[in-house]
Amino acid sequence: MKIINKSMDLKDLETNEAKAVIEELKELEYEFSKNGCIISSWYGECNPTSESKKLSILNRGYNYKPILDLELDFKYPNFLLWEIFWVTSNLNFQKGNKVLDIGGSCSLFSFYLAKKGVKVVAIDLNQEIVDEANRIAKVMNLDYKAICMDAEEYLSKTKEKFDYITSICVFEHIELEKRKRIIRNIHKCLKKDGRIAFTFDYKNPSKFVNINNENDIKNQFLCNKKLCFLENQNFYDNNVSYLVSVFYGRPVAWRYKIHLIKLKEFPVWELFKTKKENDYTFGAIFLKVK
Repeated sequence: MKIINKSMDLKDLETNEAKAVIEELKELEYEFSKNGCIISSWYGECNPTSESKKLSILNRGYNYKPILDLELDFKYPNFLLWEIFWVTSNLNFQKGNKVLDIGGSCSLFSFYLAKKGVKVVAIDLNQEIVDEANRIAKVMNLDYKAICMDAEEYLSKTKEKFDYITSICVFEHIELEKRKRIIRNIHKCLKKDGRIAFTFDYKNPSKFVNINNENDIKNQFLCNKKLCFLENQNFYDNNVSYLVSVFYGRPVAWRYKIHLIKLKEFPVWELFKTKKENDYTFGAIFLKVK
């Protein structure tokens, strides 16, 4: 049985298969840029602020070594490359397949699928990102539709059926009970033998994220009893952390730390706390209807 439900391992990107995907992503970025089409960064921004850029760099953690050149690495760090490779290599996306990408409007992942002939519907809450995604799809002549709508609302209203449902590092930004409500209804949009893939922050110290172990994963992503894991039935944790929370990283981002304390994601008594080591990573899971 192949281990695909697991925490991130950047050694996966050393394979020839991964290197081929990375080259395709670089070519896609070049082609889109040449046509005036700006794909969003891993932070989900087409026009990031200077503060966002600083936070993005800090978030990369200690001892980070970029795979791409510095300009592309800012937008697409190793972590995003791993997510895209891991999802695409473990799901059999084919030309003509229909994919619902939750929270992925204007993203490298969703455009990568569309460029391969996959029919993509991407939903997002940011109208500006949605509008830009639809503009790019038109310029690049892609079968791609972005919709500005809450995921829970979309799932309750749509009559469309999808071969695959994906979400790349979005669910940790959704309130916990809402995540569960989305999962409980998500199978209704799947075609027979359809598949689901999620990537997410794993062991992020923010209290809002709350995905810290296998029990958290099963309680949240398998709360729908109609769903089960593909391949390995127990989440594999390699206990390697690649990122550091901006809250605890150095140099300290004081204004952002205070912002997170106000949101009650971190306790006020840890305002001056920093960490010298990375403290979290990403994870990926793959689901099917039983």
